[in-house]
Amino acid sequence: MWACLRKQFYDRLFPVNAGYDSARLTALGTVLHELIADLLKREESVRVSTEVPIRIPHPTNHEIVLSGRADDLIVVEFTRERYLVEVKSVDDLQEKLRKKYLPRLDHRAQLNLYLKAFPKSRGILMYVDRSNLDIEEIQLEFDEELYKRTLERVERIHELLKRRELPEAEAALSGELSWQCKYCVHLARCQRDG
Repeated sequence: MWACLRKQFYDRLFPVNAGYDSARLTALGTVLHELIADLLKREESVRVSTEVPIRIPHPTNHEIVLSGRADDLIVVEFTRERYLVEVKSVDDLQEKLRKKYLPRLDHRAQLNLYLKAFPKSRGILMYVDRSNLDIEEIQLEFDEELYKRTLERVERIHELLKRRELPEAEAALSGELSWQCKYCVHLARCQRDG
């Protein structure tokens, strides 16, 4: 829900198959996640569930349901502690950490929704460097304010879609999000629409 609003709008009205680069990165991310899930499952003291379905009805608007899949839910057998793990593959992990680019807002918001669905769980964003398999874990607790901001974005895109009203080109207008344009399958349409 934290991708560019216009991209989300186009994704729903004009779906496009992912390009080669996107498909390649998705496949690599899947392989890395499966490797990490297999390693976690070898631990005798934990129970690991993968691709855990998440479904969160909007608290007031019954037309809206947030849904997704958490990469892993880990339950420590002897303490019953629960951890939701979201695996993200990145390039230049240490450089991005040094420059404070990580954890990204969209990653935190995604895991935060999973934490809403599984109260009293702890969250772990696990970043894996694609080039050398270096791993960094960032622990997160549920953030009520981020949850409210995410709901506001959900409500906004829902209304824009219902009215078929084109959102602003959020990524193009924001220096912080402009990198999204480079990978957007809707770039030509977005530029044509102004």
